[in-house]
Amino acid sequence: MAHQFRMRGDGVLQLTFIGDTDSRDVQALREDFTFYLEQATVENPLLILWDDSRGGKTTAEVRKLYADLNRDRRIGKVAIWGARSYGRILGEFVLKISGRDNIRFFDTQEEALVWLQA
Repeated sequence: MAHQFRMRGDGVLQLTFIGDTDSRDVQALREDFTFYLEQATVENPLLILWDDSRGGKTTAEVRKLYADLNRDRRIGKVAIWGARSYGRILGEFVLKISGRDNIRFFDTQEEALVWLQA
């Protein structure tokens, strides 16, 4: 698995996954994400544009990490685009476990950005 983070000029964090994410990837993912999360506040939360068009499957440990991170109120809206059915199921799981309603799914990056920036 490869994950990539990039802070866009508009202040949106672009997160891209390529392939499967397993237990070996959890620590690196947590560390890389923490760098960006530490710069956010509840008043100015992190907006995330998640490209799942090339993403794969995840382990239970990774799904728990996603849910734990999403409980943090410094994370604002998360727009996931390009997700296949597995990615949508994962997103619904994260919402249910984290008790939040901040994730939406979109077919295109453009649609996702419109919602994030509204």
